[in-house]
Amino acid sequence: MRPLHRKGFWYIPGRLYDLAFGLIFYGSRRRVATAVERDGLYPWLDVCCGTGSQFRGSGGTRGPVFGLDKSCDMIRYAAARAPGRPFVCGDAARLPFKDEAFRAVTVSFGLHDKSADIRHTMMAEARRVLAPGGRLVAVDFENPWNAKSQAGTLVVRAVERLAGGEHYRNGRDFLKRGGLRAFLRENGFVETARHEIEVGSISIVVASPR
Repeated sequence: MRPLHRKGFWYIPGRLYDLAFGLIFYGSRRRVATAVERDGLYPWLDVCCGTGSQFRGSGGTRGPVFGLDKSCDMIRYAAARAPGRPFVCGDAARLPFKDEAFRAVTVSFGLHDKSADIRHTMMAEARRVLAPGGRLVAVDFENPWNAKSQAGTLVVRAVERLAGGEHYRNGRDFLKRGGLRAFLRENGFVETARHEIEVGSISIVVASPR
C-alpha cells in the first residue's frame, strides 16, 4: 500500500483542487465540523468527500469518521493527505454501509452538480444510514436573497460555467427547483440550524429526517 499512497499524494487534479479552493472552503469546512462536534455526532460520514479536506487539521478528530467519493483516484489522494483516516471509494447513491450506521452524514457542494434523480437517491441513502437522532449537514447553493448574495452569484456562475456540460446544467436545474432549502424540504428533511454566506449565495444547513 505504501507505493499506492505515495503516488496518490501527488495526484495532480487533487493538488489543483486544493490549491484553487482550499482557502475558499476553509470556513465552511470548519462550520460543518463544528456542527458535528458540538453534539458529538459520531460516527460521521462525509459523502462526495473529494480531496478529503473536511477531515484534515482539526476537523473530525473527536470520533470515528469516514470519507466516501466515487473517484478512486481522489480517494487515494485523500488517504495520502490524511493518513490514518478511512476513505472509501463508493457511490453516494448506493452507500456501502448498513442501516443506521452513522449519527452524521455531511455533503458539501455535492448535490447541485448531480441530476435530479441522483440527488433524490442520495438523500434516500443518507436517510437510510442515519441512526435515530442523527443529522444531515449540507452545504450548497441557494438562489440569491439580497443584493450582496446576488453579486456573489456572478462569480459562482462563472466558475460553474467553466465546469460546463452536465455539471452546469444540473446546477442551473438545482437553483430553478429552489436551491438547497427547497431540496431538503422536498426530500423530507427539517432544518434545525442554518448559516448563510452571502458571498456565493451559499447555505450551511443542519437538518433532521422528518
